[in-house]
Amino acid sequence: MFAGGVKRAGNFFSEASIFDLHAEICDYLPKQRRREFERAWVVNNLLVGAKKRRRLERKLGCTLPALIDITPTEKCNLNCLGCYALSYSRSTEMTADQVRLIIGQARELGIFLIGLLGGEPFARKDLLSVVEENKDMAFRISTNGTMLDREIIDALKRCGNLVTFFSLEGFERETDSWRGDGVYSQIMESMARLKQQRILFGFSALLHKNNVRTVVSNAFLDSMRDAGCKFGLFFPYGPAGDSARYELRLDEDEIAENFKRLDALSKNYTMLLVKEGYTAPGESDNYVVEKGCRAGVTINITPEGNVEPCNGIQFYSENVFLSGLKSVFTSKFYNDIYGCVRRYNGRCVSIFQPKEVLRIIEENGAMGSYPRSLPTYRRYATCYPELPSKRSTKKVVEEKQS
Repeated sequence: MFAGGVKRAGNFFSEASIFDLHAEICDYLPKQRRREFERAWVVNNLLVGAKKRRRLERKLGCTLPALIDITPTEKCNLNCLGCYALSYSRSTEMTADQVRLIIGQARELGIFLIGLLGGEPFARKDLLSVVEENKDMAFRISTNGTMLDREIIDALKRCGNLVTFFSLEGFERETDSWRGDGVYSQIMESMARLKQQRILFGFSALLHKNNVRTVVSNAFLDSMRDAGCKFGLFFPYGPAGDSARYELRLDEDEIAENFKRLDALSKNYTMLLVKEGYTAPGESDNYVVEKGCRAGVTINITPEGNVEPCNGIQFYSENVFLSGLKSVFTSKFYNDIYGCVRRYNGRCVSIFQPKEVLRIIEENGAMGSYPRSLPTYRRYATCYPELPSKRSTKKVVEEKQS
């Protein structure tokens, strides 16, 4: 059922890797948390949700994502280099009831996977109560790993439907130079505590010019496996906000080369490794899954309720508290961004096609999520021209001719 559900759900996991991973997770999790994980992540997310979304897509005439990200708080105890959220106000927060409202609307649309972002989500301990109340929903939470006290760990033990992802940039040198002195050691200590309590977790890594050779390596993957990670997320760095470090952006050849290396390395690991932001020929048939660009495929909801195509495109046309979640997916701005992603074969449009994204923003009159969103993105699009894709050129030309 697990692998069959994967196939029907559009390869959220690769079928070849799922049996060993599933067995490892079953051995790792206590019985109750294993049941909660399978109900939320497998049955509802991959089977029930996928079927419901397909039915509603035909009815509504739009595309519904499997995942939505919610940013309940922008408060954070760190000031990471190049963080997309540093441009936001750190005073605005979403109430727990507002998070519950969004989750309820997502469930009605067949969306059973919710990402909790920040800021630092564990700055809001009440969010774990919301996760615990919604055991039918799958959650993933992205954390800097520095705020996991005893109370949070005790709450995580009650949430078998939640997977915690620790954000880091490699080993101590790479992580501390990006996040601050001592952060890497705190992350590793937090991982050790979750492993001891048999709580499910993984890692999330941004790939940029200063760390890519370290992160895409046996040494790093060995360290994450030994720490207890069952999952790994890889994102090419997409500059966003006033703190963006444009010089760290990888070009297409660098991303393709390193994702290909990741495919080869993955054969030695049971961890499920997910590549986001770029698709390439020869998708791996072992433990790597390609997810492509997130813009318009998922959404990010800010504390004010403004709905961004992703956290790298900090603009919105809809507010979930004013118009509801359904209106987002039928809106012109969302569908124009989604159409752009499809034209460029799932490559991150903010990295590779910023001028086209800027045109869509201006044509739709989309509003900035913070005061300098438009001039900042216009500067980015002007300084960094589109990087043509050999893979997408033929497809784009054919579409224009038709």
